[in-house]
Amino acid sequence: MTILRLGFRELGNHARLTLVMSLAVGIPLLIYLALDAYQTGLTSRYTDRYGDFLVVQTSGSLGEFYGSRLLASVGEQLQAAQISLVVPEIHTIVGTTTENAVLLRGIPLESYARVEEYKMVAGRPLVAGDAPRLAMVGERLAEQRGLLPGDPIQIRGRNFQVVGIFAVSTYAGNEAWISLADAQELLGWGSDVSVYVIPNGESFKEGDLLPGGVSVVRKGDSAAALLSEWEPFFRLLTHITGAVGVAAAVALASILWRLAWLQRRELAILRSLGFNKRSLVGYLFVQGGAISFCGFLFGTLGAGLLGKLTAVRTAGISIQAVFDIQVILSSLAFSMLITLAGTSVPAWWLNRINLSALLRSE
Repeated sequence: MTILRLGFRELGNHARLTLVMSLAVGIPLLIYLALDAYQTGLTSRYTDRYGDFLVVQTSGSLGEFYGSRLLASVGEQLQAAQISLVVPEIHTIVGTTTENAVLLRGIPLESYARVEEYKMVAGRPLVAGDAPRLAMVGERLAEQRGLLPGDPIQIRGRNFQVVGIFAVSTYAGNEAWISLADAQELLGWGSDVSVYVIPNGESFKEGDLLPGGVSVVRKGDSAAALLSEWEPFFRLLTHITGAVGVAAAVALASILWRLAWLQRRELAILRSLGFNKRSLVGYLFVQGGAISFCGFLFGTLGAGLLGKLTAVRTAGISIQAVFDIQVILSSLAFSMLITLAGTSVPAWWLNRINLSALLRSE
């Protein structure tokens, strides 16, 4: 305990240096924690699979987002195969800029609820027999635009009235849903649609190919494909964060070595009184641990504030940081790695020096 108190006292004697080093450690932890939280938020929204349903779409497209357009004859072919449920939908992105882009879904009002689970948080859902120009919007889109039931939302230059706000655990929380007829008229598609949603395990299975460049995929695969496009970007940021963490560990090792050198006489006296080498390692570790813990608190608070104030938005999609227990524990492990790396070198140096000889020389 004496050696630990000495370590804490030394930090108190160099309060400004301790604060600076805590910030130096906290910055890479902030970056690491924020990056992990945004990646978790992205993964939680875009990796959901719907095992009970398949999507028929244009081959090679992200049909549940954009890029797929099918003729009504494809739906007739599916009906002829005596499939129990065939739900046509339109999925696209509308808008002129990334700021006003909206993920749009055109849905058949009589059957859309059978293939998409959602919970209303305000207003009511769209139902069969509703008048044209009505919309229900996802909770994240409503928060981004400040929408409430009864408010207008402009979709491709036309005003729609919001009748309800729904919540889902998938990317659909960024979408605006309108009737299939409204979407076809808005886009000028006639009777064309983007995808057909069908039950799994009937006439078709995942991976089947239909004539005319049409394929069958699992519902949710488009989201997984979009997620894979983000992975190289997050991987690059992870490497950069690791490099910053190494720099923080080097700086921590340098500072701890300097503090130990300034206290070499006191440490030599403690060794002469019978303290072993493990005690000196504890002396350094308590200093490194205290600095890293303060840095961890700084990084956690900073990342939490950043995640609260900042949502990544692009092409109608928003990514919110998710700080779950796994993210926190991962960041804590990263801070411990910095602590171990920053204390191991000065501890090795300190244990190699004959402090008793150093005391006699003084």
